[in-house]
Amino acid sequence: MMVEVSCEDSTVLSGGDTQRRLLAQLLEVKSGLSVDELAGRLDISRSAVKQHLSGLERDGYVARGSARKTGGRPEQIYVLTESGIGIFPKQYSWFSRILLQTLRGRIGDADLGEFMFNLGVDMSAMALPRITGKTRIERIVEIVRIMNETGFVAQTVPDEEPGKLPRIECRNCVYHDLSKDYPEVCQFDIGFISGLMGAGVDQEECMQRDDGQVCRFRFVPLA
Repeated sequence: MMVEVSCEDSTVLSGGDTQRRLLAQLLEVKSGLSVDELAGRLDISRSAVKQHLSGLERDGYVARGSARKTGGRPEQIYVLTESGIGIFPKQYSWFSRILLQTLRGRIGDADLGEFMFNLGVDMSAMALPRITGKTRIERIVEIVRIMNETGFVAQTVPDEEPGKLPRIECRNCVYHDLSKDYPEVCQFDIGFISGLMGAGVDQEECMQRDDGQVCRFRFVPLA
């Protein structure tokens, strides 16, 4: 049985469409498939299947499962890894929009912003062990590291005045599409940074609302 399931356009597979179809077959059969089964489903040779599996296994999209017992030699089974499952389209943005739309309708714009701020503060508690015992400067460096782990492309920017705390500048907004219609989500970042730093945070610039190239945060007070 052939299934038509597309992978994320941003994922580049060296084997192109054939590898995408191979992964789609493994997505359909979560328990895994053998080389012979994949060759039959894709209508390609066993050697071609092995070649594609080798590349996909190397890239972390496919792994070897338990061998399947047969009447003769046990068959090696191949299964999708979490990375392999992850390349198929997901609707996280759509789901987030539904949640935010519902919240805004029930509690209003102002309370939604406060909710997102408090949520950011609550989430910062999970990362507090990473900054415990650090100086203020060291905390800022670690906050930037944490933000980069989630895709913000952040860096510290020295303040123009000597002795002032550096600012945090981000060149990627991980909520880019959401923040267009729901600017309240920016309060999550402010709450998160504030919770980790133990100080007030002011968003000086927003790439979404100020037609700028970055989002920039400063600590209040600066010294």
